[in-house]
Amino acid sequence: MFRGTAVLTLTLLVVALVPFVGPIAVIMTPLPILYYRFCLGGMQGLAALAVAFLLASGILYLMGHPAHIWAFVIIGITGVALAETLKRGYSLEKTFAIASLILFFSGVGFVLYHALQAGVAPWRIVEMTIEATIKNNLALYAQMNISEDQIAMLRENTAEITRFFTEIFPGLSISGAILTVWLNVLAGRALLRTRIGGFPDFGDLALWKAPDKLVWLLIVSGSMTLAPIQVLDTIGINVLIVCCLIYLFQGLAIAAFFLRQKRIPVIFRGLFYLLIAVQQYMVIFIIAIGLSDLWIDFRKRITGVKDAPV
Repeated sequence: MFRGTAVLTLTLLVVALVPFVGPIAVIMTPLPILYYRFCLGGMQGLAALAVAFLLASGILYLMGHPAHIWAFVIIGITGVALAETLKRGYSLEKTFAIASLILFFSGVGFVLYHALQAGVAPWRIVEMTIEATIKNNLALYAQMNISEDQIAMLRENTAEITRFFTEIFPGLSISGAILTVWLNVLAGRALLRTRIGGFPDFGDLALWKAPDKLVWLLIVSGSMTLAPIQVLDTIGINVLIVCCLIYLFQGLAIAAFFLRQKRIPVIFRGLFYLLIAVQQYMVIFIIAIGLSDLWIDFRKRITGVKDAPV
């Protein structure tokens, strides 16, 4: 329990204090909470998290930094919810849905809280956050020797960029929650399945496929983006973002299946996944593979046997 408390405290401090690592590491912060909830059990795991929460907040207060209470609360809720969902042995889809929605609505609560404090509309909080992020990026671009013309173009279109990202913020937030759960489940599966009992066996994830009926939601949402009514267009593009993420997962499952069948060395697999992470055209290609699998059935063609859902 002492080691778990120390690791959790250090994790929270890294998120709060390290400028570049913190925002990236926050995606994986539910992992140590998940790990020690399985290792220590329910009550001891919660006790370790509570002590780490108090220690990290106290250290930040003594250092003169903001306490990041809401960020810590969201991290804690996500880790605990994911651990409890996994312990109940739900299906992969139900596990993702429950944990992702809990994370998403925790974020919604965070926005509403700050909106009430500031006395403004919730979407105005989102707008201000996006606008501040764009301005910070512009300042960073100026230090990276990016051409003045590109920076000037971005500066002139700041209002339009802010409005666009505000409109798609719900879809991006839900997708971010799903992606966070996905990464932590994969990492937790690797850490816990061979060491600690109780972690659910989701089967061969390379065989996973999205429900066939999801394609209709994709078609409807895509059609809504063409509607002349702004509300329908906004709803459509947000739903479309989430659908594309799900088909991205299916495309990644197909890619993992192909790489395994062809016995591609691990280092080249890693380079392939890195290319997907940094190259947007590869992301679009993988999404297209996942969507077209509904008609082509790539895994059946690769092996000559029928694939099966997890």
